[in-house]
Amino acid sequence: MMNKQVFINSVNSLKSITPAEKLIIEYFIKNYTMLPFAKMDELCQQIGVGKATLGRFLNRLEFDGFIDFKKRVSEDLVQELTTPIDRCVKSNIQSPYEELIKNHNQEMLSNLESTYQMLQSDDFSLAIQYLLNPQGKLYIMGSASAEALANYFYLLARYLRKDVILLKADPSTLPHQLVDVEPDDTLFALSYHRFSNITVRTVRWFKQNGGKIILLTDQQVNPFVAYSDIQFTAESHSEGLFNNRTAGFSIIELLIKGMSITNDKDKRFRRIEDTFNDFHIFKES
Repeated sequence: MMNKQVFINSVNSLKSITPAEKLIIEYFIKNYTMLPFAKMDELCQQIGVGKATLGRFLNRLEFDGFIDFKKRVSEDLVQELTTPIDRCVKSNIQSPYEELIKNHNQEMLSNLESTYQMLQSDDFSLAIQYLLNPQGKLYIMGSASAEALANYFYLLARYLRKDVILLKADPSTLPHQLVDVEPDDTLFALSYHRFSNITVRTVRWFKQNGGKIILLTDQQVNPFVAYSDIQFTAESHSEGLFNNRTAGFSIIELLIKGMSITNDKDKRFRRIEDTFNDFHIFKES
């Protein structure tokens, strides 16, 4: 395994460092948690060095190459991640219902506690500023299990501000959906382990076009690190077949509460409620 400090110690043991190697070192230290997801071509382009230069540098640190280096970094950073199929094969849940209820409750409380211990008030405050920025539009995207959470956030955010857009993870229509993106816009992306490729590509594109990125995920090590302005990590540990989304749902509700401070929400609330009545959406008591 190679954590950041071990990497720094290895670099410090080198007798000499070239200007190109210094660029590599500075980039690696600053972006250490995204290295397991990096591609060599993109990495060299971002650093401004050639692949041969990076390869020689890693050889000096006694790695066989970039793949070997990524594997060693991943061993330290990435916890064991499993899929529902893996869990189904390995699971042998035979607990009585009473014990199952108790364990699930403890699981949720543990995930919530860990999540809120990591939450930084400065990040939360800045996220609310981005989410409410009246000069820009708010885009929301989530795929797979994150899609339902994204849709829930979208529905409530519509009460609180205009220009809220829910992106559909359809590659054939994404260019149409993103054509009006401007630098003042914000993307709130939700993505859990196994990380949808379409969400990764959308986040990268949005960042390259000047927008702000707020990320909700369950892994501190993820392919979005290099592009996110703010990251919220919601623990999702579960002994069941599927990961627990309680903490992520709680963060969504927290963000909605933060957005509710806006002063001009009353008019929007009345407009939406009047529209509900016009369409007779809800059964009258």
